[in-house]
Amino acid sequence: MLNRGLDAAIITLVDRPAAKMATVEALRDRFLQVCQLGWWAVVPEFQGRHGHPIIAGREMIESFLKAPANSTAREVEHSLQQVIDYLPVNDSSVTTNINTPEEYEQLPR
Repeated sequence: MLNRGLDAAIITLVDRPAAKMATVEALRDRFLQVCQLGWWAVVPEFQGRHGHPIIAGREMIESFLKAPANSTAREVEHSLQQVIDYLPVNDSSVTTNINTPEEYEQLPR
């Protein structure tokens, strides 16, 4: 399995605009703090809604890989909330979905 020191991944969805660099840096910094305390991941939260990108450590990645094939990432995340840190951010892009060309065109440039 994964066991090469501090293995981690930044995971995002393809239908989300990019998070602000400050958001990604805050998530990284928080992850580096909480992983020392045994937490498995950091998830951004905007106005009470969980978003992406998430930073997942080795244990969280292994949980995704070991989950039943018919489970969703959301189900895995929700089953492990006790080892996930939710970081409030001031970045609406972490919860914005882009599903149509029109929605894409309306994104700020």
